[in-house]
Amino acid sequence: MFRITQLARTTAARGVRSYSSELWTREGYAAAKEHARSAVETWKKISLFVALPACVIYGYVATKDELEHIHHLEHDPPKFIGYPYLHVRRSKLPYGDGEHTPFWNPLVNPDPEEED
Repeated sequence: MFRITQLARTTAARGVRSYSSELWTREGYAAAKEHARSAVETWKKISLFVALPACVIYGYVATKDELEHIHHLEHDPPKFIGYPYLHVRRSKLPYGDGEHTPFWNPLVNPDPEEED
C-alpha cells in the first residue's frame, strides 16, 4: 500500500502520467525507427557472418561423413538374416515391382531373393 501512495505522490508532483506515450511523438517515432534499423543491421550481420558459415561448415562435415559411410557400405554390405517376420507379403504392393517399398534402397536394404 505504501508503494502505491508513494508512486501516486511522485507522479502527481511531476505532473506527468506514469505510462509512456513518448512513442507517439515525432522524436519517439524517430528513436523507435532508428532502434529498429540498428536491430535489423545486427541480425543481418549475425545471419551472414555466423549462421551462414556455420551451415556451410556443418553441411561439409555431414556430407563428408555420409560419403565415408556409403563407401563403407559398398565394400562391406550388411548381412541379411532371414527372420520369419521379415518381408511378409499377403498381396503385392501397389507400386513399383510389388515387392519393395518406396523407401527401399539396394545399397542399405538387402534383398532376400539375392541372398538365397
